[in-house]
Amino acid sequence: MFYRRCLACLVALAAFTAVAADDAADAALIGSWDLVKLENHASDGQVSKPFGDAPIGRITYTADGHMSAQILRAGRPPFADHDLYGGTPAEKRAAYDSFIAYYGSFEVDSANHVVTHHVVGSLFPNWVGGDQQRYYAISGDELTLSTKPFTVAGKETTARVLWKRAH
Repeated sequence: MFYRRCLACLVALAAFTAVAADDAADAALIGSWDLVKLENHASDGQVSKPFGDAPIGRITYTADGHMSAQILRAGRPPFADHDLYGGTPAEKRAAYDSFIAYYGSFEVDSANHVVTHHVVGSLFPNWVGGDQQRYYAISGDELTLSTKPFTVAGKETTARVLWKRAH
């Protein structure tokens, strides 16, 4: 009987520890982070910067489980017309090609260092209703997010994004 109680206590303690670890990881992510660097690393060793050398962006994680992310190329040219829904096809394409944004909720798997973004809305329609998993590492005021390999122009690629805590 004593051993069963001890086993039950150990199982409960393990479950509580796992929840506490995820809570600690959640707490470490909470807040806003400014983009420092975004690079795509291809399987052939090539490194590309799809948003240029000085991208701009912010990712925010809230204590109630929501997240949003925006990334853009610095120096995006304005449309000739100031109509919010205007713009030539070339202007719209350039704007789309130099910006990504999405939002939703998130959950953390601290054991595997994975944060999952449950996408509700996105500039890229294919992400809506799906999950975006990112491996994460936090060191001081820096957050690194990286993707699982995905295909870009026929090459297996991993995105690595460095963020610094916003003050």
